[in-house]
Amino acid sequence: MSRISPPSTGGVCEKIKSPADRVSLGEAETAGADAGNKRPLNARTAPPVESSIEQLVAPAAIERALSIYQQQQHDRSVVMQARKILTQRIYAMVDQGESDQHRLTIGGLTHLKSIERDHAIKSAADSQNKK
Repeated sequence: MSRISPPSTGGVCEKIKSPADRVSLGEAETAGADAGNKRPLNARTAPPVESSIEQLVAPAAIERALSIYQQQQHDRSVVMQARKILTQRIYAMVDQGESDQHRLTIGGLTHLKSIERDHAIKSAADSQNKK
């Protein structure tokens, strides 16, 4: 019985016909860069956690808080003002290190309610009725 030993090329099964067919690791990495990628393979990294929170979690928390707020039958202009307030508050919470979507949603709604309690968010229709 004869044993078959694995190839010494690190598991690559293709045969190299000439020295010109041999490619160094650095050349293989930059070949990906030439194919449309701007960075070599070893320079690619996962996006920072803060970036994914700002791009995924915060917008979802804003939309969730806004959908809850809209259930209270507010005027469209009030909802637009609420969106601005929620966006500012939720991104401020993200800047302070909060990453939990539920806490961001609750924190945004709590801030919005405190603003409503202290200073009424006025509707555009209310200001037109007073004229």
